[in-house]
Amino acid sequence: MTTQISFRERSLDLDYMRAIRLYLDTAGHWPNEQFGPKTMRTRILYIYHKLMLTILVYAEISALCLIRVRMTTLDFIDLGQDYLSICISFVMITRMTLILQGKFCSLIKNFVSKFHLLEHKHESELAAKEYRKVDKMCRIATLFILLQCLFGQVMFNAVPIYVNVQAGLFTDRAHRPPNVTFVHSVNYYFIIDQYEDAIGYTMVSFLNAYISYICGVSFCGLDLLIYIIVFHILGHFNILVAKMRNFPTPLSCPDKSEESSEREYNEEAFKILKNLIQHDQLIKEFLNDTSNTFDITLCLCLLFHVISGCISLLAISPMTAEALTRYGPLIFILYTQLIQMSVIFELINSKSNTLSDEVYALPWEVMDERNRKTVLLFLVNVQQPSSLKAGGLVPVGVLTMSQIIRNSFSYFLMLRTLGNV
Repeated sequence: MTTQISFRERSLDLDYMRAIRLYLDTAGHWPNEQFGPKTMRTRILYIYHKLMLTILVYAEISALCLIRVRMTTLDFIDLGQDYLSICISFVMITRMTLILQGKFCSLIKNFVSKFHLLEHKHESELAAKEYRKVDKMCRIATLFILLQCLFGQVMFNAVPIYVNVQAGLFTDRAHRPPNVTFVHSVNYYFIIDQYEDAIGYTMVSFLNAYISYICGVSFCGLDLLIYIIVFHILGHFNILVAKMRNFPTPLSCPDKSEESSEREYNEEAFKILKNLIQHDQLIKEFLNDTSNTFDITLCLCLLFHVISGCISLLAISPMTAEALTRYGPLIFILYTQLIQMSVIFELINSKSNTLSDEVYALPWEVMDERNRKTVLLFLVNVQQPSSLKAGGLVPVGVLTMSQIIRNSFSYFLMLRTLGNV
């Protein structure tokens, strides 16, 4: 007698799913309570998440206070790094609150327990082949995104250290260059002296390293989870298209009458059409749930890329060695993240656009009236392309990406012109 394997012992045991879960757990961002009873570990992670969210809110308020103090002595371009930090922290805080939303937790549980291709690979050889393909894509994407995040975090914290070393600040105060202070990756308003005192600088540097790590988890970790979900949506679309392309046609049987063969074919065709419609409905419902869960997150992400692109271009516009060193890697990472997100989401749009042609290509001309009506309803149902939308309105894709980049450059040129007047 075989025992049924639970979804926790299946989908979550895949290596890339374990890596994502462990990575998000370091920020308390995985809905552990949805996958089992409360334990000491889940309670600790819950308290840790609340504490971390409190620290991030305090850091955001502290950064805003510092901006208010420094605005009287520095111009907009010199404060570019501080504005970027505030924008990043704001997006990070909103992402950290996703775990507190029931729809996010329900979506992840539904994905792992019902929608994951591992739960569907036994249905046919086509499904098993698509599962192996998507599994490979997920492994590569997980490795690439985690390495990208590690590179971004190291560069974000290493560049200020390099600048401080070049300025000769890692010596005693008597031998330091005059009128030079420590440079931080993120600036906060603290009572302690963080710009001239080595102990204060060290304390703030450790805090910056911790916050930048949590930022990487919130940005790259959550994006990676969304990419994995998108890959499985694409896998379901590919399975659906393969089913339609392999739709059977009537066969002539010498030992059966023509009427009997037509009746058997139409009964079989009706069952297959019913399966196709149910599969399409499963994909659309899950896609709508995903879009509703991440609509605000995607909207803020796109808005962040517009603002951060403009600010980072302003900051790097002097084209000095320090500006290139400090903002060059940041611009590269931000635009890489925007491009890869847009291209991956565009795959859903392009695949969804082909469904109407695939449905029309079904052999409806040899079906009976009931099946023709079913095909017609199916065709009407797939006319509207499916996509992930930011704010429930803007489809995320290559076109949106090009508009964001164009707007960032337009705002940059406008502010640059106003600054030179």
